[in-house]
Amino acid sequence: MSTIAPTLAAVDAAAPPLAVRLRRWALIAMPVAAGALCIVATVADPAPGVDGMGMYEAYTTGMEALQIKSFSFHWAYALWVLPALLVAASVRGRGRLLANIGAVLALFGLATMPGMLMVDWIQSAIGQLYGAEAIGEVFDLVDQQAWALPLLRTPAILGLTFALPIATWALVRARRARWWAPVAAFLACAAFMLSAATLPGTIAAAVLLTIVAVELERATRPGSGF
Repeated sequence: MSTIAPTLAAVDAAAPPLAVRLRRWALIAMPVAAGALCIVATVADPAPGVDGMGMYEAYTTGMEALQIKSFSFHWAYALWVLPALLVAASVRGRGRLLANIGAVLALFGLATMPGMLMVDWIQSAIGQLYGAEAIGEVFDLVDQQAWALPLLRTPAILGLTFALPIATWALVRARRARWWAPVAAFLACAAFMLSAATLPGTIAAAVLLTIVAVELERATRPGSGF
């Protein structure tokens, strides 16, 4: 019995079940897919980096492009934060508190993010019906009266900004990833946001998220507890 148990354990470590392997590679692919979808969304955006009336005018005539842009960003954001939720259960010793914080932030982001990008389509519809000037007037009124709007927007931003860096920091604490994993995760979000989601920033974010994916591959190898 003493010789059989280690042998079975070695087999399990060398060849995890198919479901576990699929889950692992889905996790690894998520940051890469998030970066790629950000690039697609930025290319499709009819007014990248533009704000105010210039954006409203472009959105009024750009419903088709906006659908690609908002749909792509929606799934990019979801895949960006979802790894933080998935890795939390596998961190059981050092780094467990950080992993749990990352998971909560990811949950906040996923819970509050889904409807936010539909605003682009609503802005386009308002512009088509009442003119581009009306878009700003409508959303100024929403900002003045909708006290709950920041309560939806803020958790989404916090989740996108901090969930993945904290989750990868937890993996570093658990000695399953290297220090540049959380650095790359944070810089990816910084590049994306500081560039106002324009192409240079999204390309930089995609490269940095790929680095995170490489570290997730390292952190979830057989025998890691994932």
